[in-house]
Amino acid sequence: MAGPLHPMRLAAVFAVLALCFAGAPARAQQTPYEPTLTGVDDGELADLIRSTASLFRLRDEPPPSPVGLQRRADSDRDSMVAALRSFGYYESAIDIRIDTAASPAKVEVAIEPGPLYRYDDLAVTGPEDEAVPELEIDRRALGLEEGEPARARNVVDAEGRLTGQLAGKGFAFAKVADRRVVIDRSDKTMDITYVVERGPLVRFGPATITGLEQVEERIVRNRLPWTEGQVYDAALVEEARQSIAALGPFGAVRVALAEEPGPEGVTPLSITIDERPPRVIGFGFEYSSIDGFGANARWGHRNLFGGSESLDANIRWSRIGLDASTDSVEDSNFSAEVAFRKPDYLLRNQTLLLGIQVLRENAEAYIRDAVVLNAGFEYRLTPDLSVRYGIQGDKYRDRANEFRTSGTLVGLPLGIAWDKSDDLLNPTRGFRTDLEVTPLKQLAEGSDFVVGRWTTSGYHDIAADGNYVLAGRVSLGSIVGSSLSGIPPHRRFFSGGGGSIRGYGYQEVGPRDSFGDPRGGLSLFESSIELRYKLTESIGVVPFVDAGNVYDTNFPKIGSDLKYAAGLGARYYTGFGPLRADVAVPLNKEPGDASWAFYISIGQAF
Repeated sequence: MAGPLHPMRLAAVFAVLALCFAGAPARAQQTPYEPTLTGVDDGELADLIRSTASLFRLRDEPPPSPVGLQRRADSDRDSMVAALRSFGYYESAIDIRIDTAASPAKVEVAIEPGPLYRYDDLAVTGPEDEAVPELEIDRRALGLEEGEPARARNVVDAEGRLTGQLAGKGFAFAKVADRRVVIDRSDKTMDITYVVERGPLVRFGPATITGLEQVEERIVRNRLPWTEGQVYDAALVEEARQSIAALGPFGAVRVALAEEPGPEGVTPLSITIDERPPRVIGFGFEYSSIDGFGANARWGHRNLFGGSESLDANIRWSRIGLDASTDSVEDSNFSAEVAFRKPDYLLRNQTLLLGIQVLRENAEAYIRDAVVLNAGFEYRLTPDLSVRYGIQGDKYRDRANEFRTSGTLVGLPLGIAWDKSDDLLNPTRGFRTDLEVTPLKQLAEGSDFVVGRWTTSGYHDIAADGNYVLAGRVSLGSIVGSSLSGIPPHRRFFSGGGGSIRGYGYQEVGPRDSFGDPRGGLSLFESSIELRYKLTESIGVVPFVDAGNVYDTNFPKIGSDLKYAAGLGARYYTGFGPLRADVAVPLNKEPGDASWAFYISIGQAF
């Protein structure tokens, strides 16, 4: 057994322990604080100050002592001055007061911005102050209008706009060599001078295409809107990129000018393409509590023969429009369709369209069996504007209550579409408009007539961030040349349902026959307005109002006898588009109309 510890050894142990505790750092104390900002009325400027000043940005990470808090405040003065100057305030005063007696400490940031400086003289010169005749200075386009607040961001952004203007005139390698900014404190103004180096006049050189695997190179070259030797234009480069991407088989398309100008300005380009898998399988669905369920499946080939030809086979099945008590599969709606597209047929930007569809449409208004053949062309005038024309054959058999009709219709559809929206499934700005007029001739007995329909929709991004989008739609339809009885039921106008006036059943808005069933009309008016509000990046809500009706007259009586509906929708935003769920209530329903309706589908309502 060990003996008692010697007094000298005991003293040594205590000495070591004392040294250990003496060397251990004391736990750091923190100085929590609450910052406030006064004197700045501009919300954007206040946000900038709060996002750059560490007093606000690091408020949840307090310094270890009051001295550290003071140092943090002192280090923020320069960033605040820079923020104020970037908004045109060059004589600001900043007062930061710290009260550490309070708990948490109070930090008051009081700012006196001073006078707002404004843009005055603007000049653009070449080296040695030579003139730049190719540049027409449009101060509004540059964001530097005389008398506007002298914001630094606009001064920097204008450089890209200047070089972009020169690139549009062939000077692709132009650059801003110097930027001179002079502040006049007596006049409270800012004078700006840009020194521009134009570089050589550039002409389109040979284009090298890489990345093609199964698509023929000639198809891509046919989409280039320039010829070798033509003066370079950046707008043509973007047009080429969009036109090649529109062919279908490609996932990404990059068109780039060489990094250095070529001899005498003739400069080569590189076109890099990523091909997508040629085959595609897809599906979709929709559901309404009063209209029923619908689904579709698609198989497609994006490059059937190597020339970017596409072949699509679609099958659709639905119970939309059926009585809920009808359970027979045979009574459902069904269609099978095959469509073929061949781009640049006979003419550049002209697409050949061929299609055949076999269908059964079992709606409350009529039952239809038909075979429809289509052949036509779509010609793209610009990336946003296209026309379509062709011929259509419709062999049909209709039954509306006890009345049966059959025959063959031959039509010559002519349409024009203008799409300036920014997205196919979830547009946030721009507009779409589509007009189609189709003269129709009945080969057997019956009247010949003309069907026309115009639909337009617009989108306004209220906050310019995609979170508040005001969307509206108007659709007008008209049939001339025959009375209602001379028009086959499936060619008449109907309204109601998830794609038109939500809250009412499919085809249930408009005139009714003696049996109380919808009989369609000779004209149509529909309108919708909705506010698409994003709560988060993936969740949104959409309040909406729909209105419209179908009329016996050849032209719609806009504003007369309208059916109204209102509702609220939910959106779940995914990578391929929004999932839509809408609940709508008819505001002036009639006997037999449902009290509410629920819809589910993919994509926005319009």
